[in-house]
Amino acid sequence: MTVNTSAHELHRMLTQIAPHVSDDDTLPTLTAVRVEAEGGNLFVLATDRYTMAVARVGIVESDAWQAYIPVESLPAVLAWLHVADTSVVQVAADQGDSFGLTLATATSNMRIAADGNAYIHYPNWRKTIEGQLEAEMEPVPMTSFTTEFLARWKDAGTLLHAWQAGPQKALVLADNEGRFLGLQMPVRYETATRQPLINQWLSAFRPNAVIVDGTLHQLDGTWQDADGDDWEFTGRRTPAGEPLMALVGLEDDPHTFAQAVADYGLKPAA
Repeated sequence: MTVNTSAHELHRMLTQIAPHVSDDDTLPTLTAVRVEAEGGNLFVLATDRYTMAVARVGIVESDAWQAYIPVESLPAVLAWLHVADTSVVQVAADQGDSFGLTLATATSNMRIAADGNAYIHYPNWRKTIEGQLEAEMEPVPMTSFTTEFLARWKDAGTLLHAWQAGPQKALVLADNEGRFLGLQMPVRYETATRQPLINQWLSAFRPNAVIVDGTLHQLDGTWQDADGDDWEFTGRRTPAGEPLMALVGLEDDPHTFAQAVADYGLKPAA
């Protein structure tokens, strides 16, 4: 159960997925990189449930096997591969149930021990990724992501393509060569809508605009109170910047916009 690849390529793959290995020892199954050979590809992948990353390289060998690199061993493996650089590396999985791994070049080697029992319930990553890739596309009014997790993608490549099949689906990130794929789950907000945020910024860009019932309106438009009387923007503001409104013909008796809405039911005229 051995495959051959370059140290540089394996270093690239592990660097891309390293930020996604979990360090939560209450979930030991996820605290390792999974290394998997199957179907003419060598895969390395990691997940902590919130993000998942997988990198691959083509190989000529057809054997199918899996092994693991515990998170605490990953820095040493990356350092060893960095020194090996362009050398060909023989990647060999331990026989039996230990799931350890041996890396060897013509001049040096290292063995990574792994506790096979800790990883026997590793998630079905293929099913997870296929479900996201095959999901029917839906409109996405707004979506929200944890910025801490977004920072994990900086080592994945200088350019990544991205899409999201629906509001509750993962953000999918892929490189142009088909050698890297990542998933990031969104933060779930049942009533997520972008309009309030849009309105906040538009009102900041347009000082003569206000928001009523979630909709942006121009202050210099026509306004009416609950009795149907017309009001207008006086063009003046309080020292705090609140716009002053007044009944048409009674400009000398202004009210703040918030006060006019609360006390007189001021709304844009139909």
